[in-house]
Amino acid sequence: MLTKIIFTIVIAYLGWRVFSVIKRLQDQRAKQAEKELRSGEAKRSGVEDMVECKTCNTYVQRGSKACGKDNCPF
Repeated sequence: MLTKIIFTIVIAYLGWRVFSVIKRLQDQRAKQAEKELRSGEAKRSGVEDMVECKTCNTYVQRGSKACGKDNCPF
């Protein structure tokens, strides 16, 4: 009976320690990402701004080619 209680306490402690280490790593990564973002060192992930085509009423990448419709601004 005593061993079960001790075992439960040890498992709970180990779980708490693992989660605290994971939380600390996440905080460090978030701080590093924020630091890179502020300094302009952040890598672009391929995300680009989209603009609405007034003719097609669809969103296209800025600087894309004409869609082939009359009066297409691209």
